[in-house]
Amino acid sequence: MDIIVYTLLPVIFMFHEFEEIIFLKYWLKKDKDYLNNNFPKIGSKIYLQYSKFTTAGFTLAIAEEFIIISILTYFAIIFNNYYIWFTVFMGFSIHIVIHIIQWIIYRKYIPTILTSILVLPYCIYGFVICINIGINNLFWIIICSIIGIIGVIINLKFIHYLGEKFSKWDIYNN
Repeated sequence: MDIIVYTLLPVIFMFHEFEEIIFLKYWLKKDKDYLNNNFPKIGSKIYLQYSKFTTAGFTLAIAEEFIIISILTYFAIIFNNYYIWFTVFMGFSIHIVIHIIQWIIYRKYIPTILTSILVLPYCIYGFVICINIGINNLFWIIICSIIGIIGVIINLKFIHYLGEKFSKWDIYNN
């Protein structure tokens, strides 16, 4: 497999997450009413969930994800295991597609969309590379995708806990 495609995953991940780190707090403040008025069932939950984070707490949560993605990426390279990388890659790629769907539903800027659109070609290219190197069995594509999604969901719960705890402790922003 093209080593550049492998090693770019943590870089692409951080490029995408920087948009969220930089703009999430501003967006929450600016779009609170729009979010609550247009999405009454989930708008207040989204606002409440993310308003608990300080920027530092949110950044800590992203740093944890970056470390895990980096470690798994480099294990995949060291052990020449395409499936480890593909599982992480599919979790990330599905995450990007979900952000694009959120933006389509929201019909306004959300602090993930610019970089989601910019990294989408990388996700498509990475998928094509994996198909070309032999990860083209639908069963394994589905298994890797499911494991990737489950990993993202479990880790998302953990980083929300971690980010909220750190945000309470964050003396610079409280």
